[in-house]
Amino acid sequence: MKKITLIIILLTAFIGYSQGISVTAANTGTNSVQHIVEDILIDSPCAQVSNFQTQGLCGVGNFTYSGPSSFFSGGMILRCGTATATGGQFADTNNSTTCSTTGDAQLLAISQANGNTGTINDVTFVRFNFTPLTDNFSFNFVFASNEYGTFQCGFSDVFAFILTDLTTGVVTNLAVIPSTTTPVSVTNIRDNAYNAGCPSVNPEYFDSFNPSLPLVDTFMNMRGYTVPMTAFANVIPNNPYSIKLAIGDYNDTAFDSAVFIQAGSFNVGTANLSYPVGVGTEFDDMTIANGLAMCPGEIRTLDSGLNPAVYSFVWTKDGVAIAGQTSPTLTVSEPGNYCLTANNLSGSSCIQTDCILIEYLPGFTINQNPDDLVSCSSTFNLSQNTSAILGSLDPSVYDVLFFATMQDAIDNINQISAIQTTTATSTTFYVGVENFDFSCRQITQFDAIVAPCNPTQPNDMVVCDDISNNGIEPFDLTSQNATVLGAFSATNFTITYHTTQFGADNNTDLATPYNAFVGGPNQTIYVRMQNNADSTQYGTTNFQIIVLPLPVAGIGTSTICFGETAIVTFSGTPNATITYTTDGGTTTETILLSSSGVATLTTSPLGGSVTYSLISVSSDSNPICTRFVNGTATITVLPVPTASIV
Repeated sequence: MKKITLIIILLTAFIGYSQGISVTAANTGTNSVQHIVEDILIDSPCAQVSNFQTQGLCGVGNFTYSGPSSFFSGGMILRCGTATATGGQFADTNNSTTCSTTGDAQLLAISQANGNTGTINDVTFVRFNFTPLTDNFSFNFVFASNEYGTFQCGFSDVFAFILTDLTTGVVTNLAVIPSTTTPVSVTNIRDNAYNAGCPSVNPEYFDSFNPSLPLVDTFMNMRGYTVPMTAFANVIPNNPYSIKLAIGDYNDTAFDSAVFIQAGSFNVGTANLSYPVGVGTEFDDMTIANGLAMCPGEIRTLDSGLNPAVYSFVWTKDGVAIAGQTSPTLTVSEPGNYCLTANNLSGSSCIQTDCILIEYLPGFTINQNPDDLVSCSSTFNLSQNTSAILGSLDPSVYDVLFFATMQDAIDNINQISAIQTTTATSTTFYVGVENFDFSCRQITQFDAIVAPCNPTQPNDMVVCDDISNNGIEPFDLTSQNATVLGAFSATNFTITYHTTQFGADNNTDLATPYNAFVGGPNQTIYVRMQNNADSTQYGTTNFQIIVLPLPVAGIGTSTICFGETAIVTFSGTPNATITYTTDGGTTTETILLSSSGVATLTTSPLGGSVTYSLISVSSDSNPICTRFVNGTATITVLPVPTASIV
């Protein structure tokens, strides 16, 4: 199993926030509810928003924050009380304020459905209609309450994001705990570290309890608050909807709660290029200064969140159009300034553009595809893959750490030792490589495979004898090592060669020297493959070393009378091929011996003597064995006798 995994390490130091959020009340100057929704919460030139309604205007406002916390930099705030009382660092003042002094039937129904029997009071809400231009929409929020701590066991201040399909009338509350239908409230998200009178409920979603923190580490005047969460819904493009953002006090008007909604995150068809780093940072440039730059080799997908059925798309990098990229997403693997232009297909003049700057951190490169470790023992030394992973990197300055899970490798926690025992046939181990000169770590993985200690049987070794034809020759047995090992690693196993099976089983009767063992003509060599980590773990196989004899050849002929044909007889090793010349010429000819080792050649009628000379003879074996031979045969042509009479 080879996978390449790419990791971002974001290092952030918190030395104290030293400042709090600033809250501006709605209808302060030009800061109307419509302005807050359209220009801060949505902030899209293509947004279709109308029919604004408000209850508890003094509970509505917008906020800004520029401190070092990862909290939202700005957005909309709703409080079941006076919104401006939330600003500044934690002072534990104005815990209870009133604004609307009015309840709400929808919030009450949501509270009662969650098992609460008390009333809902002092409700603040903002409601408006919108028409989405994409098939889903979402926004990010944080819930805060002064009920946290003393009153978190029994007082369930509640809020809701009530989405209504104006075509079908279907109503859905989006303010729920992730992956549930449970409303977000004080009693549904709490940590008993701040009130031992009741157990924790979904404590992973609770962030901070300000009374337990130094003042310098607080940034809002609320007693406790949750982690950022996301409200999400699938919608139908160009279909009208209404949404009601509401929050109320449970059973009284004391100890207010508030909800913060991130600026620009209410996406109803806005081209905001996002990427999965974490709530609150989706729309920041991926730069070194922002702490979001990517590590070398990392790949990330930018997502506009827009529906391709509603928009057409053009992507550019550094001002140049990227050929063939017309989808709402773009995969990036190199630095640059990436921009998207989205054109609404409905015929409206709505054209959106959004850009994101991507930078890469300096780093180093490792081998992302190390070989798997294969052993017939259940114990592995993972560090045997260290050199393969580091490649040319200096092992004295790079740390190679091993982990049981990919997430542990990413988080750099729960490091495991290099010596691991596994009973599984195949186990994946994960590797983190780091150097403190670089902020980027590199992650890879490989499998540890338990296989029987069965060496692979190699082919026989066959050579031709030398001119002595004595049937023995030297063999380099080590040339069989790679075949014998197969998928096993040479660092994990030792290969030895033996002249008997007993010797292979007991590591005796060595066929030494392995690289120049003299044997043949047909001899069996036995192989032992032994696990270096456990000498009792071994397997054996064998092969033949074969010495082929050099072929032989001879030639003969006869004396003929002038003008007659002659027969030249070639003999030697059956099926061999003989090469010869005629009368010392430079042109060679060949003839194939029969299975009985004989071949004949009939000449044309001759008028003079002819000499045939042997050059070489080659066998038909594999490999072909050839030897150079000497031998001649001359056809003697007797002259025609003459006679005279006197």
